[in-house]
Parts: sequence; structure tokens; C-alpha cells
Amino acid sequence: MRILILLAMLAAVAFLFMATVQFPVLPTAPYLKYDPSDVVALFTAITLGPAQGVAVVALKDLLFLILRAGNIFGPTADFLAAATFAGVTGWVYRKLPRRNLADLGLACAVGVLARILMMIPANFLILFLEFGMPPAKVASLLVPVIIPFNGLKGVINGSLTMALAGAMARRGLLHVAKEAKNQE
Repeated sequence: MRILILLAMLAAVAFLFMATVQFPVLPTAPYLKYDPSDVVALFTAITLGPAQGVAVVALKDLLFLILRAGNIFGPTADFLAAATFAGVTGWVYRKLPRRNLADLGLACAVGVLARILMMIPANFLILFLEFGMPPAKVASLLVPVIIPFNGLKGVINGSLTMALAGAMARRGLLHVAKEAKNQE
């Protein structure tokens, strides 16, 4: 039960980040906004497990869909991108031997790549369903918009997660989240 409460609280924090901290990062696509909500999901994935990180993303996007979104397409795209990023990063991190900041950096890099690769085909479907955009138009957006946005968002959130994990490890606080899972 404690882990469910913890996941709900983390999802609420991620939702607040997503709902309040948004700004464009690509001048060519000001409609695509960066938000730091992936940091919460990534941190959850590396401390509690990849499935828990994905659960935080799902709950956050469900809250966003119910409370803020005008349609299902934005939350769906965010879920595909963030769940892939958090899930893959958490899974790779748990497979690495030392589980230190260097391993976290490698796991984040693999997670960013997975995010980019997931969002290439996902954008063909989502942009067609939402706007009727033909495949040729989506293909023309891959290099100048879709790949850079997902890469940049992943790198920023991965870096913030590494900084948070490093700061917590230096203060001896990183074990608190792991103990919550172990007590369950």
C-alpha cells in the first residue's frame, strides 16, 4: 500500500511540473513545449523500478488528460515518449553492474535513443489522426523538429535526473526511496 501512495504522490508532482513549467525549446517548433515532469518518472524508474516509473507517467498523463488537455493526442504522445524513456532508462540502469552516475548516464543515453526511435513512427500515426497530416509532411518534420525535440527533452531531463540522484547520493538520501519499495 505504501508504494501505491508513493507512486500517486510522485505522479501528482510530475503532473504539477507538466502543468506549470512549460516553455518552447525549438525556435522552429514553438508549439512543442519542454516540461520537467520526466525527471520524476526517471527518478522513480531508477530507484523503484522501470514499471513504477512507467506507472508515474501513466498517472501523470491521465491527470493531465482529465484536468488540462483539450484532446487525447498530446497526453498519448507524452505517454509514449516519457514511458519509453523512463522504462528503458530504468531497465538499462538495473542491468548495469555498478549503478553509479556513469551507469545512470549510459542508461539515460539509451533511454533518449529509445524515446527518439519510439516517437518517429508514433508521430506518423498521431499527427495523421489529430491533423490529417500526410506521411510526407510528417517525414519532412522528422529532422528539423521531431528528432531534435525528443532528443533535447530527453537530454535535459536525463541531466536533471543525474544531478538530483547525485545530490541525493552525496547526502545519503538515495536509499530512502529504495527502502520504501523494500518495505512493501
